[in-house]
This record gives sequence, structure tokens and C-alpha cells, in this order.
Amino acid sequence: MSIHIATANRLTDGIVVFLGYDGEWTRHIDDARIAERDDDIAELKVEAETAKTVVGAYLIEADVSSPEGRGRIISPLSYKERIRAFGPSVHPAFAKKVVPEHFDPRADASAVFMNGI
Repeated sequence: MSIHIATANRLTDGIVVFLGYDGEWTRHIDDARIAERDDDIAELKVEAETAKTVVGAYLIEADVSSPEGRGRIISPLSYKERIRAFGPSVHPAFAKKVVPEHFDPRADASAVFMNGI
């Protein structure tokens, strides 16, 4: 079953996010609000494009499935959107190692050295 969901990038850190049923943006695609009917798609598009906490909001097409015991799984139809949702298509043996957050927006900005800028 083909559906539409809203995606964007969060302003604070650039992370790919998806619009959820509660009107909040989530990092998890499986928590995204789905729209199937034309009027629901139009409403989702307006809500996504008028959001103030994200940039570049748009709708994507996806499939939704419900395998036994796994809940709802949403998979974008385009390869580009699968990469945005799930990360690079790199074999785990060659992927970057997980490192601590290099930027915490809650940190004291006066402690950040900007090379004289």
C-alpha cells in the first residue's frame, strides 16, 4: 500500500525527521503520520511546510507493512529517501565508528573556541 509521509531536516542539528501523529517531528520513520487520501495528503503538506522547527519539509511516497510481531514498518519508495531515513548504504564493516556527540546545543557557547572567529 503506497502512502505519503512528511520529512524535513531539524533546524537545531540538521537531523532528518518525520512528522508524527502528535504534530511533533520524530527521528524514527516508523512513528511518522501517514496520509493516503487526497485531502489528508494536502493537510499533511500544509502542516509540514508551515512548521517553524524544521527546514526543507516535503512529502515522500512510502510503503507500509505490518509483519507479525514487528508492528508497523514504513519504507520509502525512492533510494534517496531510504538513505535519508536509514543512513548510508555502506557495509557495517566499513562504516564510521560511533562517536560521542560533537555538538551539544545545550552546552555553554562561551566554552567553544572558534579559531578566532
